[in-house]
Amino acid sequence: MPLSDQTILCLATQGWDAHWTPVQQVMLRLAPANRVLYFEPFRPMLRRLIKGNVESSAHQSQLREVRPNLFIYRPGYPYLPFHLRSRWAAAANAPLYKREIAALLGRFGAKSPWLWAFFAQSPTVLDLSFQHIIYDCLDDWPAFFPNPREKRFVAEVDETLCRRANLVFVGSEPLRQKKSQWNPATFVVNHAADVEHFMRATHPDTQIPADLESIPHPRIGFVGMADTVRFDTDLVRRICERPEYHVVIVGGLLGGVDRQLPSLPNLHVLGMKAIADLPGYLKGMDVLLMPYRINEATRNIYPLKLHEYMATGKPVLATAIPAVEDFRDLIYVANDYEQFLQKIGTALTETDLALSAWRLERARQHDWQSHLNQKINIIETHLLATTTAL
Repeated sequence: MPLSDQTILCLATQGWDAHWTPVQQVMLRLAPANRVLYFEPFRPMLRRLIKGNVESSAHQSQLREVRPNLFIYRPGYPYLPFHLRSRWAAAANAPLYKREIAALLGRFGAKSPWLWAFFAQSPTVLDLSFQHIIYDCLDDWPAFFPNPREKRFVAEVDETLCRRANLVFVGSEPLRQKKSQWNPATFVVNHAADVEHFMRATHPDTQIPADLESIPHPRIGFVGMADTVRFDTDLVRRICERPEYHVVIVGGLLGGVDRQLPSLPNLHVLGMKAIADLPGYLKGMDVLLMPYRINEATRNIYPLKLHEYMATGKPVLATAIPAVEDFRDLIYVANDYEQFLQKIGTALTETDLALSAWRLERARQHDWQSHLNQKINIIETHLLATTTAL
């Protein structure tokens, strides 16, 4: 592996134990050959005080080694709340953020670490000394913040990371076009899936969980995190108006999605489930949904669930976001609500076993190790080779 024997500081977008995303997947695979310091996002002091009694029962030390060479750090400095909305709070938190990161690096004696940032809560961290800076931009972050103050702050950090990074990775071509205005060294590496894990949905011995098994067929399923920016609750409502269909949502509801969903007997919200159990839920579905709104955020995303779904071989139905255009020969893509409803019926009657096998084969090409290998190859070609030449 060209990238080895380095200390890599990862600025993560969520805690290690949160729902898994490319952040954990990439760092997990970098750790065997490198020392990875996974720096979780800080939580404001007020929130920690309010939740203190709850969290104390499941307290974990600030620094813990979860795998060989993979250290998780939970920030503990007294950060102020309203970091995204208040310039004053952000200005007060910035030196704390930089100091806590510097202290962590000093604890490991890391004099020339790499910075692999998925985002940063303050750009002051870039003032520290890093051998190389990678900005792994998973999404068009400003598009997820409707509050104008938050959007402005996030956009400023996003632009600064792009400009200061040696390399920028993005998940989609539309996002590359956006970010390359600030950094021409911007490269597309599509998101991937834990293919072998989700292929368990095809195994005869994988059990369908009891709470799903009790729901009548046909089951039209969504497995993942639903938020108000991307998840189209109006489309879900339209599907549920067909009483013969049972819509099943497995996962978390964020930002008030629960209040936007219809209260109908054929909508079943089963909540968050362990990652280990997801193949069983997918196995029990008849059609798998990607019901995305068409907006600025979804024009730039590359959904994780695309290859997770295809690894089951089952029919997949998506709204026409750019990321799925190259997969119209493998999945069902609808341009409007009426077409979406029509294609549910087509997907439910699918009998083409070759099409199912083709989905599995394409999914195998998009596992997380292949994803990381692409990034390592880009680093070797466009960063390490250039540095050596200099």
